[in-house]
Amino acid sequence: MKRVSRLAALALAGTVALAGCASIPMEGSVELARHVEQDREQGVRYFPAGPLTGGSREEIVQGFLDAGTGVQDNFAVARQFLASESADQWRPEQRTIVAGGQASMKTLATNLVEVTLQSYGEVDAAGNYTFYVQPKSVTLQFKLTQIDGEWRIQEAPDAIVLQRQAFVDLFHSLTLEYFDSQFTYTTGDLRWVMTNRDEATRATQLLLEGPNQWLAQGGAVRSAIPAQVRLLEPVRTDGNTAIVNLSDEISHMPPDQLSLVRLQLEQTLKPVLEVGTVEIRVNGAKLDVQLPQPGRVLLETEVKSAPLVAQGQQVGYLYGTELREPQGAANVESVVVDQKVIRGALSLSRQTAALLTKDATLAMRFADTEPQLIDTRPGQIEPSLDNWDYVWTQSTEQPGLWVTKIGETYSEEIALPEGVRDDFISFQPSRDGVRMAFLYKDDDRVVLAISPIQRDEAGTPVGFGEPLLLKMPGAAAADVAWVDRNTVAMLVDVPDGSTDVRIYRVGGELTSLGTIQDAVQVAGSNSLAGMRIIDRNGTLYASRGTGWRSNAATVSFLFAQE
Repeated sequence: MKRVSRLAALALAGTVALAGCASIPMEGSVELARHVEQDREQGVRYFPAGPLTGGSREEIVQGFLDAGTGVQDNFAVARQFLASESADQWRPEQRTIVAGGQASMKTLATNLVEVTLQSYGEVDAAGNYTFYVQPKSVTLQFKLTQIDGEWRIQEAPDAIVLQRQAFVDLFHSLTLEYFDSQFTYTTGDLRWVMTNRDEATRATQLLLEGPNQWLAQGGAVRSAIPAQVRLLEPVRTDGNTAIVNLSDEISHMPPDQLSLVRLQLEQTLKPVLEVGTVEIRVNGAKLDVQLPQPGRVLLETEVKSAPLVAQGQQVGYLYGTELREPQGAANVESVVVDQKVIRGALSLSRQTAALLTKDATLAMRFADTEPQLIDTRPGQIEPSLDNWDYVWTQSTEQPGLWVTKIGETYSEEIALPEGVRDDFISFQPSRDGVRMAFLYKDDDRVVLAISPIQRDEAGTPVGFGEPLLLKMPGAAAADVAWVDRNTVAMLVDVPDGSTDVRIYRVGGELTSLGTIQDAVQVAGSNSLAGMRIIDRNGTLYASRGTGWRSNAATVSFLFAQE
């Protein structure tokens, strides 16, 4: 097999400004928790008190921090704690600190108060959420002055501090829609906005600003909307239509690009406004814009909701205890049986499969009668198959990440993202082909690394952007899989001998979904409810409420559905 090395330069941009990787501290225990978006209650409002007459410096600062929950009228109550000029200049939307416990406070000088608190995460001005499992110590300083005998804050950080429950009540996640580097697939970019604000207008403004810098490294994620385009007025609705009035730069775009702009706006705003379509206007005048032709852009890449399994001499989707063979995959099933396949990935939409035996990785199209030999290195881990029909392989004995396109006769080695160990034990690309998730052990921590996949003009992978590194406690790493387009599931062995099921929503939080004894493999579907796990005995588990329930069926292994 001819080997060609093509190493792409890694982009330097990242949402977290660090010397190396965009690293999220993930130390301490992983708490069992529900998703923030599931906890949110619509319509919750807080009504904090204004300044106390004769309040001390510390009481004024504490009152100001408490008033961060009063988002009404542009934080009017919080501004009462500020000197008039400071009240006009304060920008609370720049930084939201999600805190836990009581803050400690001390007066450093006559007019200076320092506050130290424990943060579980922060949301920046663009709605990007950085989450910490182990609380991070944050220090804020406030300069005070006396006005008519009352202490007021003269200088305050451009930030608000919210306890977790207040954050749950006051913030809401939404997904901005962009494209992969080829404008073939849509991809989601999770952001967080205040629930009392005009969410549709805020979502549109953020969409126009472009994708998260971390996602956009090396052009991995792109927008069809030129950077100079502005929103001229709040988004409004007319019946089942959202009306978006944009600046005139949009009118100079070719029709095919305009159709992508409309698609971005519709896919972003439909869940927010529950509308059916978007009307684009330019300086108030309606612009006739069609959506892309069917098949031009693939939206969410949903797979079968039933788990795809190997069971004895059969391959199929498991419905209860009934196995249904994937349409057209009879040749794949024959190879699974004849070659004694032990792991695999299958794309029903593209009709391709990647298959691992104890000796090699194979791949084939459904129409092929014989599989293609992809990789013969010893000690291979489960291969991955992306939506461009590239098979990704790795060996624990001869490390190196190889990429081979089905039907072609050569492989390329791709340099790993900075900070990712070459002895990772599990990996999988997201279904939009934009991100790769790696899971491995590093000293006393298990690490989940998520990195943007950079591709050339033909869609060939050429490198990775700087990864997000999520470091968490664990005795060993077991398996990783994408649960849906934006959520990663992990199996992490813990010291008591059980296996913890953890999920990370990219741009959200890491949570634990409980433990399963001796779990070895996880496979995603289209939602958390569709996730399946098997243990060493082949027992299949599905999520049921707050726990896991085993299925009567026993399987050999789970296929990754791409």
